Amino acid sequence: MIEFKTVKNTEGQIIKFVVSGHSGYGEEGTDIVCASVSSAVWLTVNGIEAQNLGELDYKSSDGFVECTIYNRKDSADALLKSLELFILELSGQYKENIKVTY
Repeated sequence: MIEFKTVKNTEGQIIKFVVSGHSGYGEEGTDIVCASVSSAVWLTVNGIEAQNLGELDYKSSDGFVECTIYNRKDSADALLKSLELFILELSGQYKENIKVTY
């Protein structure tokens, strides 16, 4: 199961997210749930970096990404909130494969 966890500041902005695990939906290399989550995570990370919307400290390994956002611009919220909403939508469709925590 993939676990997606967010940490928010007092204004409700995501300041950190952690994604861990494997969905177990399909075989490695053909798992559409893992591919969807991975694509959304890296789209968010790369978008924040490319648009200079904040400073990122992230680490990744097989089945794991931890990302903390510092000195964020408010426009980073659009990407981070979109990531959260997308993962929530996926978790509704694939309840056995994705768990969202805060």
